Amino acid sequence: MPSVSIILPVYNVAPYLGTCLDSLKNQTFQDFEVIAVNDGSSDGSLAILEVYQRKFPNLRIISQTNQGLSAARNTGLEQVTGKYLYFLDSDDYLQHDMLERCFTLAEQEALDVVKFDAIGFTEQGITRTNPYDSSFVLQENKRYTQKEWLQVQRKHYNSPVWLYFVRTSLVLSGLRFVDGILHEDEIFTPQLFTRANSFMYIAQPFFKRRYRAGSIMQSSIYQSQASYTSKHQVIQLLEEERVVAKTRAAKQFLRQRRNVLYIDSCHYAKELHQKITLPLGVKLYLYARARLRKIRRKKGAQNE
Repeated sequence: MPSVSIILPVYNVAPYLGTCLDSLKNQTFQDFEVIAVNDGSSDGSLAILEVYQRKFPNLRIISQTNQGLSAARNTGLEQVTGKYLYFLDSDDYLQHDMLERCFTLAEQEALDVVKFDAIGFTEQGITRTNPYDSSFVLQENKRYTQKEWLQVQRKHYNSPVWLYFVRTSLVLSGLRFVDGILHEDEIFTPQLFTRANSFMYIAQPFFKRRYRAGSIMQSSIYQSQASYTSKHQVIQLLEEERVVAKTRAAKQFLRQRRNVLYIDSCHYAKELHQKITLPLGVKLYLYARARLRKIRRKKGAQNE
């Protein structure tokens, strides 16, 4: 069995897929498998996977009709055999020593989760801001308990699963991605954090994130019904997780994530708004906070 399983959903990413696969072929650590889930691609992505499979023996290909990112990841989860697990997006790529550094640290420290940073880029070059840098709140060489980790995450939190190298048994104990929604990492990652017990951080931008023109996450999500509806579903799921959470730290973290997303949902176009099942007092409190934030943003823009 390989030490690491990498789940790679693939859907119409032909222009970028070779770069992603090359970053795996060139890893300094090679004891891993790649489970590529071809999610109904129609642009030649499958042909590229098949070419790489002939020279990349640890690449497996599973094809299915198009079902979305969550379903593709869940299909991959059914096939994993590695001790550790990583979710990679097929239009992005990895630094050459990412797997070696994460695997070595996880083994030495018996960790559930290793977090690292990312850096975004466009076709024109590196972006100016980097929301995936945690070096100002997390310490390298520090082994975090769940309580310590969740306290820090309340100061600076990143939801994308591609920032985390994870012990497989933690995910296979019952975690799955919610099918049919956007913002699926906004519920999966909190579930992961509140089930893990040991964490460490490597202050390296191992993940190279491609900003693609036309992506819903790069366009105005605040006009998207799918985004709004998905975010409200995640809010409800976070509340359900909070109710059954076993520790105070977990409850506080899940409450904060619920609140952050609810306040954000208030900024979507008014015609998209729907009711959500939360206690009336909570909704009134969060709505007031959203209004205050909107006023502050407006004043800030006027002062610029």
